[in-house]
Amino acid sequence: MREFLSITTALVLATIWACNVLLTGDVSAFAFVSGFAHRPHLPPAHSPSTRGLADSSRASQVLASSHEALGIKGLFGFGCGFGALLALARGAITSRRAEGSDIAVKQKEDLAKVAYLQNVPRSVIEQETLEKLLSITPREEWENPPERSYLYAVKTYAEAYGAGKATKIGWWDYVCMKYLLPGTDDLPTKKVSDEAQKIEDLRMAGKVNMEVPVAGGWIDTGALIQWKGKEPFAGDLVQTPVTDGRWSKQYIANMAFYREGLQPWQRGIEIGMAHGYFLIGPFVSLGPLRNTPEAATVGLLCGCAIVGIVSVGGLIFGTTIKPTRFDREGDKPAAGFIEMINWHALGGLGGAGFAHALLTLFGWVHATF
Repeated sequence: MREFLSITTALVLATIWACNVLLTGDVSAFAFVSGFAHRPHLPPAHSPSTRGLADSSRASQVLASSHEALGIKGLFGFGCGFGALLALARGAITSRRAEGSDIAVKQKEDLAKVAYLQNVPRSVIEQETLEKLLSITPREEWENPPERSYLYAVKTYAEAYGAGKATKIGWWDYVCMKYLLPGTDDLPTKKVSDEAQKIEDLRMAGKVNMEVPVAGGWIDTGALIQWKGKEPFAGDLVQTPVTDGRWSKQYIANMAFYREGLQPWQRGIEIGMAHGYFLIGPFVSLGPLRNTPEAATVGLLCGCAIVGIVSVGGLIFGTTIKPTRFDREGDKPAAGFIEMINWHALGGLGGAGFAHALLTLFGWVHATF
């Protein structure tokens, strides 16, 4: 309180004196009165000696009018307010310094509780580097740091070398020590370390940030994708927007192989017709005979050959693995799957023939090079 009063009193007096000097133009003026101060008599206005003083006279009149409007109360209030603000600012700075000193004292007390952190040789690690390392390490890990960490290496060497311990070290051990221990620039800041730990925790929980590719790299959308299931080591529980998205699940469920309520022959003919219809396209457009009138016929033959190969492979799979997905009650194992493959062959030949008929009827325009 004494400091506040002394500062405000001095600032108020200095401010009032400065304002009186500026407003009256008289350095000796220190009277707390309103109005014009005493001025010397000037020569007549038409005198040549007054030409250079015209501007200064106008300025002094403006300042005097400002002095009349402001008054002594305004000056006194201005001085008190300025002094109070300055005292508050200084008090805030002092409190911050005190808080910082308290933190430093608390940190020194914590260091005193850990035995190996006392008198760590500079040849092992610099004090500045050690303080930065401790700032990014949780307090509960100081005494027993985790292995494969920088602080664990510091503990290992600090317990072996120093005052009252071993004072000599082999050149190979010294090189290994300098290789294992970090420098001041090698350690990240507290903010960077916390962000890296947050990303690591999300990764271990099976969450990744959803990023969108752009021309210059990737943009983080802020969304998280839960790609891992409850069992972290089960690969069949991996979740992606494609395999576990609602649209993807509905799309796959509407395919002929998974759609509910269809007979095996219906599944086979739908799958075969769809595949046979588009299989002849690459052979017609990209085959070696694409520029000849026989391109459509060659495409038909190639498509039928592929449908036949796939059908034979499906029959071999059904007779050896014997899947029972499409079996009805009382059927032999894999009876429904083999029925679907047979109708798949028929549907594939029909789809390829339909595509060939369209090309033949509507014409196949081939380029001549």
